Amino acid sequence: MLELMLCSLFTLVPDYLYRRYRQGRRIGKEITLYSVWFELRWGITGCVILTVALITTVFYNHPATTNVTLFFRTVPIISETTGRVAEVYLDYSGPVAQGAPIFKLDSSKQDAAVETARRKIAEIDADMVVARIDVTKAESQIQEARSSYQQAVDELATKQELQARNPGNVAFRDIEKLQLVVEGRLATVAAVTAAKQAS
Repeated sequence: MLELMLCSLFTLVPDYLYRRYRQGRRIGKEITLYSVWFELRWGITGCVILTVALITTVFYNHPATTNVTLFFRTVPIISETTGRVAEVYLDYSGPVAQGAPIFKLDSSKQDAAVETARRKIAEIDADMVVARIDVTKAESQIQEARSSYQQAVDELATKQELQARNPGNVAFRDIEKLQLVVEGRLATVAAVTAAKQAS
């Protein structure tokens, strides 16, 4: 637009001034809206040609280079993790020292995840303590069942030996009862051992 106005000062305005003052033609009388092209054709054509030539010259001679050095060096900074920036420690154009913090990301989600993990660890530690207590309890139950079994076996062996020495001293029914007690206590030992292995 500026080029068109500048070119019209050298082409269209002198053509109009020539028509108005040299030839005596006036706007609205001899120069109407319909006769503008015919009366001012040389000025309009010259204005268009000069405008196109000026724009072409400006764009052709526009400064260009293949080797450019910026006065301010810009380096993009990207964090390793994504998130919102909570705090910025530097100005937009300030110098940066090596190792100096530039910004801080909002770590509320990570802090919550860490706290949740710590609570899970504490819960697992408590479960480990309970499991150790259960193992100790199971081992004591196994020891108790084995000692009861051994006691029943010893009593059965004693009664069988007494009956072997003198068949009338010990009733056959007592020996059968002791055999059933030994089998029951053996089953108790097996059950307690299986319970310990399952826990």
